[in-house]
Amino acid sequence: MDIQMTGIDHSMAGVRLREQFSFTASQAERAMQEIKKQPGVKGCVLLSTCNRMELYVSTKESSMDLPGLLFSVRSVPCGGADIRQYFKSRRGVEAARHLFYLSAGLKSRILGEDQILAQVKEAVKKAREIYCADTLLEVLFRHAVTAGKEVRTKALSVHADYSAVHCAADGLKSQGYVLAGKRCLVIGNGTMGKIAAGTLRDEGALVTVTVRQYRSGIVEIPKGCSRIDYGDRYRLIPECDIILSATVSPNLTVRKEPLAQARSGRQRPQIYIDLAVPRDMEEDIAQLEGVTLYDIDSFQNDGSSSEMQRQKEQAGQLLETRLSEFLEWQECRELVPGIHRTGERAAKDICWRMGRGLMQFPEGEREAIRALAAECSQKVVEKMLFALRDELGREELARCMQVWEQMDF
Repeated sequence: MDIQMTGIDHSMAGVRLREQFSFTASQAERAMQEIKKQPGVKGCVLLSTCNRMELYVSTKESSMDLPGLLFSVRSVPCGGADIRQYFKSRRGVEAARHLFYLSAGLKSRILGEDQILAQVKEAVKKAREIYCADTLLEVLFRHAVTAGKEVRTKALSVHADYSAVHCAADGLKSQGYVLAGKRCLVIGNGTMGKIAAGTLRDEGALVTVTVRQYRSGIVEIPKGCSRIDYGDRYRLIPECDIILSATVSPNLTVRKEPLAQARSGRQRPQIYIDLAVPRDMEEDIAQLEGVTLYDIDSFQNDGSSSEMQRQKEQAGQLLETRLSEFLEWQECRELVPGIHRTGERAAKDICWRMGRGLMQFPEGEREAIRALAAECSQKVVEKMLFALRDELGREELARCMQVWEQMDF
C-alpha cells in the first residue's frame, strides 16, 4: 500500500486562489467521506489551513489523480485545467517526508510557527472520527506529530510561539508604525482572534474584541481587552486605528459599502489586516481614502538568519531519523500478510498430524478439537513471527519469510 498526497500552498499560489480550496470543518468531513468512497482509496486525511490545503490518501493504485478528485469535490469547472499547475503532488517517501517537515513548521510561511502542529493533529483526529483514516495514515500522522513536537523542544527554539499575528505586528513595526496607544478592533474570538488580541495588547494597544451576542456571556477574551457585540462593529470602526479580522466564517466581516457609510466624514488613516482564508474583508475597501489593507500574504518571516539556518539543519537531521523509523515500520508491515499465511499453513499441518490422535474422540467432537487446535497453533506461530519482526532488521526478516514461504507444510 502506498501513500500519496497533493496540495496547494502559499509557496505556489496567492490567497485569492488558495481560498477557493479552503474547507470548513463540516466541508472537510463531507469531502473526506466522498473521497473515501472512490475506487482504490483505503484511507484519506484532509488538511486545510490559512496557508495550505493538502489531501493525503493511502491506496493500492500506483498513481491516482488526486487533484482531479479535489476538483470534483469542489465542483471546479473543466477539471481544473487552468489551476493544476499550482498543485504539488508527492508519493511514497516524499509524501511522508513532506508531512514530517510540515508538522515541524519547516514548510510554513512563518518558519517554526506553532499552529500547524495542532492543525495536523486535528486533521487526522477528524478523519479518524468519521472512519476515513486507515492504519497506515494513522501511524504516519502520529509519527509526524511526534517528530514535530521533538523538533520544537530540541531544535527550533527561536520561533516557538511565533504566529501570523506576531509576523504582522513585526511587519508594521519594521515600517516605523508604533502600536502602543493605538486603538484596535479584533473581529473574531477563536484561536487566531485571541492570539491577535493578546499580541496587540502586549504591544501596548487598546484592544476591543467582537463577540456574537448569543455567546457574549460564555466567551472568554484575553485579559485587559474590552468586548463589543459583533453587530456593533461598524459603530466602533471609525474610532479605531487598526482593524484586524481572523474568523472561520464564510461570510465577509467588513464590506465596502457599510464601511464607507460608517467612515463618512472621518477620513483618519486606518490599517485593516485580514488574516482569514477565505478572506474576511471585501477587497474593494482598499479603494477608500485613508484605508491600507493587508492580507495574510502581506507579511512573511522565512527564517533566513544564520541562527535559524543552523536550527533548520539540526531539525532536518532529527526529522530524517524519525522518518527512517516510520519507513522501517511501513516496510515490516508489508510482511504481515506473509506472516498470516505462514501461520495458517502451519496450523493446517499441525491439524493433519493430529489426524490419528483425533480418532479416539467421538466423531461429533473431532471437528471442534481440530478447529481449536488450528486457532491456537496459528496464534502461537504468528506470535513467534511477530516477535522476530520486532527484533530483526527488515532484510533479515524478509529472508526468513522467504524460507518459510518455501517450506512444504
